[in-house]
Amino acid sequence: MKEASIRTDQMVEQSLRMHDEDVAWIRGHARGFVEVACPACESSPRRFEFERDGFQFQRCLACETLYISPRPTAELLGEFYRRSKVINYFNDVIFPSSEEARRKQIFAPRAERVVELCRRHGASMELLVDVGAGFGTFCEEVVRIGAFGRVVAVEPSPTLAATCRSKGLTVIEQTIEDARLEGMSAITNFELVEHLFSPRDFLEGCAQALPVGGLLILTTPNIRGFDLAVLGKLSDNVLGPNHINYFHPRSLSLLLQRSGLEVVEVATPGKLDAELVRKKILAGKLDVSSQPFLRQVLVDEWETAGPAFQSFLSENKLSSHLWVVARRVAGAPAKGAT
Repeated sequence: MKEASIRTDQMVEQSLRMHDEDVAWIRGHARGFVEVACPACESSPRRFEFERDGFQFQRCLACETLYISPRPTAELLGEFYRRSKVINYFNDVIFPSSEEARRKQIFAPRAERVVELCRRHGASMELLVDVGAGFGTFCEEVVRIGAFGRVVAVEPSPTLAATCRSKGLTVIEQTIEDARLEGMSAITNFELVEHLFSPRDFLEGCAQALPVGGLLILTTPNIRGFDLAVLGKLSDNVLGPNHINYFHPRSLSLLLQRSGLEVVEVATPGKLDAELVRKKILAGKLDVSSQPFLRQVLVDEWETAGPAFQSFLSENKLSSHLWVVARRVAGAPAKGAT
């Protein structure tokens, strides 16, 4: 998969310009930012890592999660997303123009993977709930496969919820904590927990909504993955306040366990790490003159070594695209329990 097939360089540049406008708005409300402890382990000791766009990225000294603190409150983040120019641009331009490429390269394989995971881990296949359904393409693909009795899209954004409804999907325009659903087999959420003020509140809500044995399947950036580890603040993925939590397999597993969920599978099936680092090198933004191995693999011998290197990263849990499957355990309180 090539990045240009799902978003052109021009689209990336335009979205980054809009991101700058969004950031300027929320930076004007910096007095409303608050200090937080580590979102994974709630430990306070930390080390300042770097600053980008006025946001301070901290490294937890206990579990090495990277996170923004001080950060906008949950209420301020909600307002940020409601007025975000980038979100509207993705919904109105990037998603529609690249939907078929995304469907083929991302969402159809993702739907097949989710169905396979649910079958392998013994989910009931009655109801799949996708939280943060976005443009709805993943839900469409799950419906097409026909493995689940019902598929429900949970999407609190009015614009994106309307898009999902226009595709004939069953939509709940609420958060998962407020939704009233029963008989769920699995909850999916893709690239969501990195955006949340309190990931633990969200994950506990998922755990309480699931029946015992129900699955939570999520994806998020892996801060120990190759492109994020190499690029750091140079990565286009490192954008506050859109992304404020950066976990890795161990720290996310810890958070899930503390939220009442048992981790049953971890994988990093990413396909773009090597290309993303290569593009920064070719653009002159990353100097690898003192790293001849990276120069050899990502530039000099790219056509032969690049794909094999990306496969190595994916197969050894070293990609920045992290998948985790967790199961609700018997000790987690039921939704609505006092």
